[in-house]
Amino acid sequence: MKLFILCMGIGLGGGIGATARHACAWLLHGIIGLPEYASIMIVNISGCFLIGLVFFLLESMINRTQLSKLKKWKACEPLIADGLWPESDPTQPVARDFKEELQAQLLAGFLITGILGGMTTFSLFSLLSLNLQQNDQHWTAMFNTAGSVLLGLIATYLGLHTGRLLTIRRRNADQ
Repeated sequence: MKLFILCMGIGLGGGIGATARHACAWLLHGIIGLPEYASIMIVNISGCFLIGLVFFLLESMINRTQLSKLKKWKACEPLIADGLWPESDPTQPVARDFKEELQAQLLAGFLITGILGGMTTFSLFSLLSLNLQQNDQHWTAMFNTAGSVLLGLIATYLGLHTGRLLTIRRRNADQ
């Protein structure tokens, strides 16, 4: 049952993400007039930023297992040192732990795998890059490929740092 619910959440999120990708690409290419490859690059880079942001926020707000993928990340050291990283609560009932873990899996599946996975697409990026190459637009194809990868990495990094800053602000406001 848990797997079924998770798959349904991913599917719903994927539909929303694919629709968002199509709408953004249509707006950027069809309305604003950017080249198709640039429209997809912008959508993918935006998705990279959002995946970094959402991943950090989910990890810092929901993950209570001490097994966070971010805990060893150097940028998280100030959060841990200031006691702002969520710690496991030994008095919390096991059922509540399970419920929070399930909520985290559902949120991650819906938001990251579903919406953001549906919004960004490596396959369309690859197809557009090959089409540019085959149409003798070699420099444009190279710019699209290198730019997408480099800017995507930068955007993901910025998303993670934005999540870190938001977490610090939220925790400081709660104190």
